[in-house]
Amino acid sequence: MDLYRKFRASSLDTAPLGLWTGADTSENVFTPTGSRVVAWCGEGGSHFCQTEGFGDMVFAVDPCAPPGDQVHPVAATLSDFIGLLTLCRHGDLILNAYRMSRYLFEHRVAGIVLSYKTRSVLRALENTYHPTKPTDAYTYMTELQKRFDYTALPLHPDYFEWCPIRPGALRWDVGFNTGFSEFCDRKQAGQELSVRRSFRWGEELWQIPAVYLCEDGIVVDQILEVPRESLETFSRKWSVRPDDELSQEEKLRRDMEYPLSRGATGTLVVNEKMIPCRQSTTVLWDPTRENPWNARRTLEHYGLDRDRGYLIRRQRFPRKSKNPPIRTMEIKLEADPVTIPGQRFVAPRAGEQVQFIDPFTGRVHSLTTVSLTREALDPNFLSDHPCCYTRLTFSLDPAIPKEQFHLTDCDPGDPFPMDPNDPAAMLFSGKIPAAGHTALSSLRYTPAHSVTWRMTFCRKPRQDTTVRLLP
Repeated sequence: MDLYRKFRASSLDTAPLGLWTGADTSENVFTPTGSRVVAWCGEGGSHFCQTEGFGDMVFAVDPCAPPGDQVHPVAATLSDFIGLLTLCRHGDLILNAYRMSRYLFEHRVAGIVLSYKTRSVLRALENTYHPTKPTDAYTYMTELQKRFDYTALPLHPDYFEWCPIRPGALRWDVGFNTGFSEFCDRKQAGQELSVRRSFRWGEELWQIPAVYLCEDGIVVDQILEVPRESLETFSRKWSVRPDDELSQEEKLRRDMEYPLSRGATGTLVVNEKMIPCRQSTTVLWDPTRENPWNARRTLEHYGLDRDRGYLIRRQRFPRKSKNPPIRTMEIKLEADPVTIPGQRFVAPRAGEQVQFIDPFTGRVHSLTTVSLTREALDPNFLSDHPCCYTRLTFSLDPAIPKEQFHLTDCDPGDPFPMDPNDPAAMLFSGKIPAAGHTALSSLRYTPAHSVTWRMTFCRKPRQDTTVRLLP
């Protein structure tokens, strides 16, 4: 009896490893034709199979995977596959290894709690089949997938009715109106120009690997690289408490400290003419977490290491192709301000002061109340909305520019749907004068007896920089 028949005929219950035998064939459109099922795994019809013409090789089929990722080889032989089971301890990890970083894969394997029954199944697999074991399960699977010729897979006749991409095919057509998730019509795809510019921006390592010349403009990809250790440190600090236990100040500080939260505005300069960015799209790769498929494919296209973190930003700059040929091109990058929460306080009476320290400069400032008044929007016009609010007018010594210092109400106020086009939002924004320091509290149905305010400080974390792209 060959190993396949022996494995299929076995009475060993592999459910603790996430596997069961079930039917020996699959009618799923993503299963290669001429396949026999080794085992079923998880939900959604996922399974492992062997395909005619590929010898003893074992494939993973996941109908719920992203386009083009439904089929991957996972083991050169069935004996290797059984050996992978004993190493990975669960079929899901074999099924999904292709989309993980090494760190996450090994972390998931180490995190599996082995029950008595699971240990018994693993021992039985060892004693029954004496499988061959790869030295390194993650490297074994990812290298097998890199070497495999996906174009040789026999596809179901209806495959392309369900998926536009052949298994394993990295489709990379960048158009002016596509982000990282959309597929561009090949006729509308821009010309990729490899520029490979690496630069330090403050303490951060950035690169611009390519620009794309499209009919409607120019697309520029920018990549921030972050060591995995920085992301691990962040995770250890902020994963101790659940999100609903964090205060608003802690959430602001957490968001600011996340190493992959770096915003920037770009201005492209082509032939000495400035072109502002029309739209920006961002995708993140964090090796300590699950990541979207479009982030992984971007890493594969640019040859980036899965065990490092990346913020990948795609910015679009409108420019008609009928414009003069490009002689020079550079991009000016301006970092978005970061926000740091400051102290809370209840505003004193007019003329009295509150002292505080600017966390960016370390300087001591005084906030003096100029006026503190209770006001209301027109209740006849907004009968279904809370209309009462408190206005605080204040001065600062030494002065801080308005865009760098803000006060917000710590209480979100009485709930109601606030939309930017809502009459309340438009009336409320119109109540803020153009000059001086003024803060408005949240809206309430009845006037607040007192308001607790929160200071926030905004600064650009680094100076602007310019990167030459062409020539």
